[in-house]
Amino acid sequence: MDNVVFQPIVLTALPVTLIAAALVWSLMQGQGSGRSRRWFVVTALPGLLPLISFYSLAVHMYIRLGVWPDFYGTHKLPSDLVTHYDISEGLFTIGVLIAIGMPVLLALYALVPRLRSDMIYPAFCGAVCWLCLFLTALAPTGFQEWWWD
Repeated sequence: MDNVVFQPIVLTALPVTLIAAALVWSLMQGQGSGRSRRWFVVTALPGLLPLISFYSLAVHMYIRLGVWPDFYGTHKLPSDLVTHYDISEGLFTIGVLIAIGMPVLLALYALVPRLRSDMIYPAFCGAVCWLCLFLTALAPTGFQEWWWD
């Protein structure tokens, strides 16, 4: 029997729960009020850029090909779609790594008293990353099947 800790739902639920707890704690401490909007925009970018790139690739692919690909990989795609895919894949990988690794950074912020007052920023970044990753589930089925396989 597989170890339950390494199941995908647990690997997703654990960082999401920790990030949500850190965000709630930060908001209860009043960290959300009076903060720089610019920093909230900057901390949202690691989640928003992969989402924008993901959906722009879906639109680009559908406009260019007229249908969703019935093959896997990029070997039959035009070079401009391959370039767009490479960019999207890179941004998506960064977004996933940030989302999964954010609890480690939040633990550091929680342990260092001087950083604790700014915990809202990494918590917000992690929350936006996870939200954007979940929003990719709204993509058309044909594109999702091609992307994930």
